[in-house]
Amino acid sequence: MSREEILLEIEHLRARLYNLIDAGASFDELLQASQMLDNFIVMYHRVAA
Repeated sequence: MSREEILLEIEHLRARLYNLIDAGASFDELLQASQMLDNFIVMYHRVAA
């Protein structure tokens, strides 16, 4: 994935996480979304380095 594609996915996942929070999602749903976002942030830093 290119840096730009990763950034787009990060923005998408961040919005999803906020929507889950607003909807009162369960801890497990929030954890899964947060971990997926974390993975893409790490991926971005690896590609950007």
